[in-house]
Formats: sequence, structure tokens, C-alpha cells
Amino acid sequence: MPRQLPEVLSVRRGTAIDGQIFIDLYIPTDIVHFPGHFPGLAILPGVVQIDWAVRLARLHLPIDGQFTQMENIKFQALILPDARVVLTLTWIPEKWRLEFSFSTSLRKYSSGRVIFGGGP
Repeated sequence: MPRQLPEVLSVRRGTAIDGQIFIDLYIPTDIVHFPGHFPGLAILPGVVQIDWAVRLARLHLPIDGQFTQMENIKFQALILPDARVVLTLTWIPEKWRLEFSFSTSLRKYSSGRVIFGGGP
């Protein structure tokens, strides 16, 4: 059965001050989003990367607001099936802002900010 989420290999926390977490992910070939995107060259859609960043952030960070907007979204390289990447998440509570990036030691795949409502 095709999966909707990547396999989480490990979760590491930064310092209490920086609010960062690092999630090591394996993206298997049976992710439901690969077939048809695109025929002959399966790639992980950008909207899925944003969704995964928000979903995993809600699991590991104290985010309770509603998604309101995205900023500075950049897709620099293609994430292909059978990839291992690190999702870096930084929660900035005073701005209700989540910063994310998907990368390896060799390249950055994508990055951006997601703004949540419900703040003071």
C-alpha cells in the first residue's frame, strides 16, 4: 500500500534557545505522490514538502495556530524517490512563524516560511 508520509529515521533537537529540530527522513519509492508526478521522472511535489514540514512541525513543536500564509518558498533541487534528507524546522513563537528546509550535506532542496494565525 502506498504511503503518504516519509519514514522518520531520527529526530534531533537544537538548543532550547534556537527552537530547532532536525528530522532525518527516508523517502521510499512507494510514496503515493510519486506516480504521475511526472511520468518518466518521479519527483516529490513542492506542495507535499510544505505539507510534511507543517505536519511534522505540529508533532514536534508547540504550534497550535492555524496556517495563514507562506513566504519565501524556494525549490532549489528535485527530491527523487529513495532519498534521504534532513528536514530542519525552526519555530519562532513570537512571530508565529515556522521556517523549514529540506537538505543534505551536499545540497538544499527546498526552504521557506509558514505563518500561523492565533498569535497575540
